[in-house]
Amino acid sequence: MNLFNSSSLALLGGAGKAGFPVVQAALQAGHRVRVLLRHPAQFAVRHERLTILEGDARDPVALRQLLAGSSALISTLGNPRGESVPILSSVTAHLLALLPELGIRRYITVTSLYDTDQPQPDAATRQAAAYMEQHFPAFMADRHRELALLASSPLDWTCVRLPLVVEAPATGIVQTSLTHRPGPQIAAADLAQFLLGQLSSDKFLRQCPFVAN
Repeated sequence: MNLFNSSSLALLGGAGKAGFPVVQAALQAGHRVRVLLRHPAQFAVRHERLTILEGDARDPVALRQLLAGSSALISTLGNPRGESVPILSSVTAHLLALLPELGIRRYITVTSLYDTDQPQPDAATRQAAAYMEQHFPAFMADRHRELALLASSPLDWTCVRLPLVVEAPATGIVQTSLTHRPGPQIAAADLAQFLLGQLSSDKFLRQCPFVAN
């Protein structure tokens, strides 16, 4: 099943540790890429197939400009550094209103939510979930709201549960699981390839796989 019939890709979070390698890998793969950045002057990449838009993901007008002419969206968006109010569920609400209107079905995003709402037999995953819920309760509550919004939408979404993302050489190996965290970290370059690979795969359609090296 080919879920991505065009080479035009919109990206949120493209300046971050997880997102920047996605921009690079998408351009290397021949995609036309559109990124929304709050500080575009600080973005090091320039390319004939790269369109850089200045704006904030919390602004529906900026999101509409980003998505215009795109066939899919990948988001590695996190909360703005230094801001204590979670934003991701509100951004997701804006996106879920815009994507169907613009004819975009494929939406791939990432999350730090380890709680699967199911009994967790894996001790490491259970401990990681408890740590996140204890130390970042507002952010985890926002992640729960985000996932509930996705689950109620008609989109072809995939929400990837991330371990620690590290700047390390690519291994070429990504382990996945729908039930538990298969490892403590993943190289950003491997994550980028995995996220791009989901554009043409329905293996994790409307699911939340854990990934790791």
